[in-house]
Amino acid sequence: MIVLVVIVVLVVSVGGSDGGKDESGGSGSSGTPSASAGMGRITKEMYDRVRTGMTEREVTAITGPCESSAEDEVAGIRGKVLTCRGAEAFSAATFTFSNGRLAAKGQVGLGGDAARKGSMTKEKYDRLRTGMSLKEALAVAGACEKDSDTDVAGSSATGYTCTSADGLGNASLVFADGKLTAKAQTGLE
Repeated sequence: MIVLVVIVVLVVSVGGSDGGKDESGGSGSSGTPSASAGMGRITKEMYDRVRTGMTEREVTAITGPCESSAEDEVAGIRGKVLTCRGAEAFSAATFTFSNGRLAAKGQVGLGGDAARKGSMTKEKYDRLRTGMSLKEALAVAGACEKDSDTDVAGSSATGYTCTSADGLGNASLVFADGKLTAKAQTGLE
């Protein structure tokens, strides 16, 4: 089960990176935008207000209109993915629903420039060990941006991206039930 949750977190984290296709921020058919939605572009603050378990209507009341980027039914489970363009350049969020309830959410770039300039190094990455608590791992890693939440079949997972100071390298950390279960890095020196 933990492997399934880790896979969903990684898919959600990667899935939000295209920024959406619709310049208007979506089709608007998936809900009514709130007054704070402004132009159908999601902000980090809006993203943070969305919680797993919400309905699509509750999510789009916070985010404003989003594009339905996938919809299917497998083994009696209805799945749907909404992609919301971000207010920041090169940013987006994805929301994955299972039988009408939010099961996973992911974002990329909503934290703006501050989130793109961290302090992750190869040395810090090498000190991270699976089994560490979230608090222990973040104490080693330094500033990281939470980029995904998943709740599937009673197991929860959270993903973080920790960027290097030059913004060119990063580490992805996945925590299942509060413990570091997977890590990956690219470009760290």
